[in-house]
Amino acid sequence: MNKGARRAQWQVARDVTVQYLSHRGLEDAHWLGQVRIRLPDRFSPEGTRAVMVTPMRRDGNICGIQQAFIDEDGQKLDRKMLGRKGVIRLPPPPEASPLPITRSAQEKDMLLLGEGFETTAVAIQASGLPGIVAYDVGVVQKWAMEQAEAAHKPANRGTAVPVIGFLVDRDINKVGQRGARDAISSLDEVGLAARYLEPSIQVIGGSKGADWADARQELGPDGIRAALTQCIDQQNNLAAYRETHSHEVDAALALPDDHKRASGIAAVVPYMSPRQVNRALEDPYWVVRLNTLYTLQMAGRTEEIDRTHAKNLVEDKIPAINKRAVAAFQDRFAPYPSKKKEVSMQQPSISTDPNDSRDVAAILGLPDNTNFDNPIPPQTLRQYPRMEASLKAQDETWYQAGLYADNKGQLKGTVSITNKGQSLDERHKVEYEAKNDKKGRPFLHAKVQIPDRPDVHVFVRPDDKSEVAMVSFTELKNRKHQQIEGQGGTLKPNDAARTNGAKDKTIQVIGEKLGVNYLEGPAPDKEKRQYPRMESALKAQDGTWYTAGVYADKDGQLKATVRINHQETGLDEHHKVSFEEREGSSSGRYYSAKIEREDKPSVFMNVQAPTMKDGDIRIARTDFTEFHPEEEDKNKRFDRIQGQGGWLKPNEAMLTKGDKDHTMQFMREKLLVDPVKQVEQAKAKAKGVER
Repeated sequence: MNKGARRAQWQVARDVTVQYLSHRGLEDAHWLGQVRIRLPDRFSPEGTRAVMVTPMRRDGNICGIQQAFIDEDGQKLDRKMLGRKGVIRLPPPPEASPLPITRSAQEKDMLLLGEGFETTAVAIQASGLPGIVAYDVGVVQKWAMEQAEAAHKPANRGTAVPVIGFLVDRDINKVGQRGARDAISSLDEVGLAARYLEPSIQVIGGSKGADWADARQELGPDGIRAALTQCIDQQNNLAAYRETHSHEVDAALALPDDHKRASGIAAVVPYMSPRQVNRALEDPYWVVRLNTLYTLQMAGRTEEIDRTHAKNLVEDKIPAINKRAVAAFQDRFAPYPSKKKEVSMQQPSISTDPNDSRDVAAILGLPDNTNFDNPIPPQTLRQYPRMEASLKAQDETWYQAGLYADNKGQLKGTVSITNKGQSLDERHKVEYEAKNDKKGRPFLHAKVQIPDRPDVHVFVRPDDKSEVAMVSFTELKNRKHQQIEGQGGTLKPNDAARTNGAKDKTIQVIGEKLGVNYLEGPAPDKEKRQYPRMESALKAQDGTWYTAGVYADKDGQLKATVRINHQETGLDEHHKVSFEEREGSSSGRYYSAKIEREDKPSVFMNVQAPTMKDGDIRIARTDFTEFHPEEEDKNKRFDRIQGQGGWLKPNEAMLTKGDKDHTMQFMREKLLVDPVKQVEQAKAKAKGVER
């Protein structure tokens, strides 16, 4: 009697399990062999008639199980896991025919990867492709990371790896989608192919979202097969499209000039793979990161940014990046709620609205009404002084070196190694050391350490006539330097360095260390021509001088040349700026310009005419304020530079030209300042001083 009752229980358990699988569209003949059935116990929910058990494996060994509790109607009551999480590989039914999908030359097989057993099983059955059940999105991400780590091992290099098709759950909270994209990014970083397979919007699903199991229920066996075929074909075509244009993206990301690299981002973002997106978002130059985020926002592709890079953008110290990242990822991170704050139109400061293009405009020094189809218009790019050299090796590999001298006179730079045919794209930062060879001739040396490849050494030497410097590259093999033969290698100053001429620090340092003069000759010793200017000088409390020559051009645009120098520290900077008219809440009309500095905080320069005492002539002055975007307290971001001086005075050339001078006209009309009367008052006061 006990055996008969037991057999009856087992038969009920088997029947309700078959019914459950049938409800999910799974053929019991195949899938019953992939699961185990046990009877309910005292820990099972009330009404349980069978427990369907599927194993979870790690390194081939069972590490845990998943239990689905099924009632007498073949419906799932609950689901529980025991042990550690793992995965299980499932074969397709023997009679299932693989999908007629299009494949590129690199794609031989496809392996499906899904979160749930039933979701993955229905996709395997419909496609005829093998698959892996990962049970939840966390295991999906971990499995992808393990595959990426395994791909680095020497024993696995060159091994044929199938394309991984991620069966994405279209969750309402987007957890499944983001987890799949993070996993795809991990595989893409090591060159493994992956496809993002999400059910189309015609699959409604339930209150929490939709998955491929819902697609089977709503579309039927033929419908899910057609939907999978279409989705895989679309993703294969997208991958082929990106592969075709991959070299364009690599070329843009490999540009040694920061500003050229930033301006090229907008044109190539549509072609970017996850690996290339990550590279752009890790770029040391903040404008590249900003432009990548901006163009992804405009294309509606911010969901493709994985959690790690999204978090880095949210925590970025650059306000323009931080504000846009908060707006784009505010639903991902609880500690970073939405920042919605209205800004008074009377305050001409940087906008705090993350959807307002003026935050980018202010940071980049552009007018507020700029049309931001591309936040970095090419005409606004600023080129920094550099010495540059390129060498094309015999195997078509390009070696490019850029040198510059920092404020302390230390020569630094970047070395780029690219080869489109070999998908080689590297960029390294180096520091140069001045040395002498055995004959006492000077040269510069830098070392590029490359993982898994011989180190590359860079040498900069003067030519026989000491007219130019030549850059050569060697690879260190068996403790011997092997010269990289090729065309080019002449070190030349870029346009910005040529414009600065003798004032350029890099040209000066190259001349001191290598004896090479990149100037046509010393400037003639004659008095410089004086142009009409309003001039000011402010000495800060730390001894730094801020001197400026302010003038209005023929179009009435106020401009200035600014010098920031400190003799003891060797600081000597020269900048050209253009001013924008602004209206202050208390000070009235004033003019503001932003001075971008390398490796130092930006400085805002204002020209205004403060209120004077009764009887005094109105005089204009210049003020300087350092901008610190990393400060969390907005009140501490702008630090006014305190010091003596700053009053604007007309020079002799301006007084000589008189009313015909554009600057004279500008001062009188815009700032209500009369430079002629200003000088007359100063002379009158000087006469009345007892000496």
